[in-house]
Amino acid sequence: MTAPRLLPGIRLQDLVIMTKLTSRDWTADPAKGEIISSRTGTPIRFHTHDDGYQAVSVRFRGHRVKVLRHRAVYIAGACRSFKDLPTDFDLQVDHINGDLTDCRFENLRLITARENNRPRSGYLLRIFGTDEVESMRERYAAGVSTQKMADEYGVSRSTIWRIVTRRTYKEAL
Repeated sequence: MTAPRLLPGIRLQDLVIMTKLTSRDWTADPAKGEIISSRTGTPIRFHTHDDGYQAVSVRFRGHRVKVLRHRAVYIAGACRSFKDLPTDFDLQVDHINGDLTDCRFENLRLITARENNRPRSGYLLRIFGTDEVESMRERYAAGVSTQKMADEYGVSRSTIWRIVTRRTYKEAL
């Protein structure tokens, strides 16, 4: 099957993964969470980055494309053709148990960025009340670091930064 030249709403990474799978350059072992090179018959060596995600750089049509292991395993397990690829850039592949190295297909799910933006995978979406947002902004103005508040609330520093700089929760005073 020939890969489409351009698919609106499809991530380049997903196009690369599906092309490798349909051309049989790669096969998958969803139970182990591995992508296997058909040329060598061995699992592809993904490297763990500072953020905890495992990735490999792949040449595709003369360019280097970063492919994330969990995304490749999810697509290998859930998509049978290019038409099955997620067409919304807001959709992310989430590790249900929160372990970024556990890429078994049964541990992966496709969810929205909003659902994935919570303290830890598997927990309910954290929504701050107006009082908490006001308190964060007051404390930030008084010199409390975003990292200290992030540790207290169990969220990332960037989540706190977006709140105190009014990129989110704009309606709160």
